[in-house]
Amino acid sequence: MRVLKGLVATLLAGAAFTVVLPQHFAFAQSDEPEEIVLDDAAADGDDTGTTDADGTTRLKRIVIGADQSPADIATKPEAVSIIDSETFRERFAGNTNEAIRSTPGAYTREQAEQPGVIVNVRGMQGMGRVNTMIDGVPQTFRNLSGHGGTFDNMAYVDPNMLVGIDIARGAVDGNQGMGTLSGAANFRTVGINDVLMEGKDYGGLVTLQGGTNGQNFSRLTAGGWRRDLGNEGSVSIMGALSGSNFSNFENGDGIAYPYDAAQKPNSGLFKFDFAPDSDHSLQLGGIYYENAFAVESAGYDWGIKNQTYTAKYAYQPGDNLVDLKINAYMNITDITMASAEGTFAGRDGTDTGLGFDISNTSIFDLNADTELKLAYGAAINSDDYKGNDARGANPDGSLIKSGAFTDATLTYGMFGLIAGMRYDAWNVDGVTEYLTPGTPGCPSGHNGLCDGPSLSRDGAEWNPKIGVTVTPKDWLQLYATYAHTMRPPTASEMFFPGGHNFDGTGDPINNNPNLVPERQKGIDIGVNLIGEGLLTADDQGYVKVGYFHNRISDYITYGYDAKGDAKWINLPGTTTMQGVEIEGGYDAGIAFAKVAVTMADTKQPLGEGAGFGNDVGTLPDDFFTVDLGARFLEQKVTVGGRMRYTGESVQAYLDKAQSIKRPAYTLFDLYGSWKVTDNFRAFATVQNLFDKSYWTANTGTGDILSGITNGRGRTIMVGATAQF
Repeated sequence: MRVLKGLVATLLAGAAFTVVLPQHFAFAQSDEPEEIVLDDAAADGDDTGTTDADGTTRLKRIVIGADQSPADIATKPEAVSIIDSETFRERFAGNTNEAIRSTPGAYTREQAEQPGVIVNVRGMQGMGRVNTMIDGVPQTFRNLSGHGGTFDNMAYVDPNMLVGIDIARGAVDGNQGMGTLSGAANFRTVGINDVLMEGKDYGGLVTLQGGTNGQNFSRLTAGGWRRDLGNEGSVSIMGALSGSNFSNFENGDGIAYPYDAAQKPNSGLFKFDFAPDSDHSLQLGGIYYENAFAVESAGYDWGIKNQTYTAKYAYQPGDNLVDLKINAYMNITDITMASAEGTFAGRDGTDTGLGFDISNTSIFDLNADTELKLAYGAAINSDDYKGNDARGANPDGSLIKSGAFTDATLTYGMFGLIAGMRYDAWNVDGVTEYLTPGTPGCPSGHNGLCDGPSLSRDGAEWNPKIGVTVTPKDWLQLYATYAHTMRPPTASEMFFPGGHNFDGTGDPINNNPNLVPERQKGIDIGVNLIGEGLLTADDQGYVKVGYFHNRISDYITYGYDAKGDAKWINLPGTTTMQGVEIEGGYDAGIAFAKVAVTMADTKQPLGEGAGFGNDVGTLPDDFFTVDLGARFLEQKVTVGGRMRYTGESVQAYLDKAQSIKRPAYTLFDLYGSWKVTDNFRAFATVQNLFDKSYWTANTGTGDILSGITNGRGRTIMVGATAQF
């Protein structure tokens, strides 16, 4: 009921801006403000539209999908980035960490022993500070057991299955911003349009890749079928299987990484799309990931199984009042743990996420110069962890987030006004301690531990957003926004049992039921530049320059309360994050360039025992990537090079005083691709061309203790993709 009241109230909030300019210099408005890239759900066929009996022409809705290019971000008055399929696969050889680290303001925590992807945005990561998703489904799994554990949210996804990554920095619009502090990252998986050749109703896709320095072999096999149903409707089904074989690697000095980084991930995917006509569409999908790897620095092994399921319905009749989307999803991540010494053996658990959201967009043409666009919706999702009696530091408990939002955009000539309101509610429920059989409250004959007293906490807040945009020239857009965001405490933080090899019974009991949400007040100021015909008749370029200043209160970290007990606590005062982000690109066909620059001050607090699972990562203040390339033989052959600079960083270790400074480093890569035919492409990359020895920034504790540099040495990879 509280969510419904919030939805009604928020529908009354403010106005936001969209500018549409004609021809070559167009700041085009997105069809779905809560997402960076729109769902790839449009039916194939004629897109000229239909004519009603009264002579009115109804244009078919144009849906921008996975083929959107990074240059499209220059049309958005917000801090967003897009990693497209070609960049991810052919220029980064599917290296998820390096692809994300080559976007402004975004980074990862890269642990050589841990294949889970941990996204950092503007110095914030873990515990839901960044909404990390696969096909729009939040990935909430975390594990704090042993020195290789972390309370960061980890996304387990096979890079072979990915066709792109969308990143939003700052306050995130729509349902994806619910209960999220500093940003979002969405990993998009392969779909029917990626598998089938243009004009084909059935076919397949095969990608093979092999390499040196531990990148032995990987493959993706996909097939699909699609049928035109008439009346602009269609039905399609596709499936994909992937597997890889990775062994240990050597650093730039030719020394093997001392903790075995070998793994053999396997994954599968299916998608079913049904559109009876141009108005309705239904998408069903599922992706499965399985992997096992050794966390040798801590002396135990992990087994991971991750399942993500989606159901997406859209009603898009082509008018300005209705663009309805309804989504439901489920994510299940299972972990099993084994250890030769038995210390961590049997610490098994399951993290289950469920969610539902609904949203609509309406556009009102008030007069020739004025347009009002309203986007509104509501959502609810849950994150529930259940472990066994050997749970360690992973407490049972659930977090339910719910809320409603509205964003309005008002355009008057060159000016725009942004206003929005979110209502975010939360409820945390869990067990404060566990009882051994024979103790008060737990019968002596009970099989396993008994749940002790339970506890529940909840709250809700209004989070406003306001801003302006000005477009004085076709090629120039300026914007500024001010927004509030909030992240509630998780069950892991609130019901943390304490101890290192702890089963949740007896002393210590280190719950903190008094935790309150983290709150952020953020400013984003930006300039967008875009144009065509700059140096040649057919070239195009764009630049985005942005400044952010975020103030976080009640920051949650691991420390000591007033009684001297170690637990997760709210820090007094304000944590400030600020910086400048620059992204630009130029493409003249025969040559291209791209740059991504971050210059920031994101020194977030480090908790006690930091570096042993309870820190949230330390982003290097300065990092940038410069990418230059050229195309030959009628642009069928692409050759390029990349420079990646990472400034000085700090690796968390025990506490701030004992944390270790890591020096800056610069790496060079080469890449190339050849479009042999319309259905066959070959590609190759050389990462760390000069075999430099370096310490990877924002890594893990095991890498600190290894005694050698942990950066991967020169790695050569070759691959090919064929469609048939």
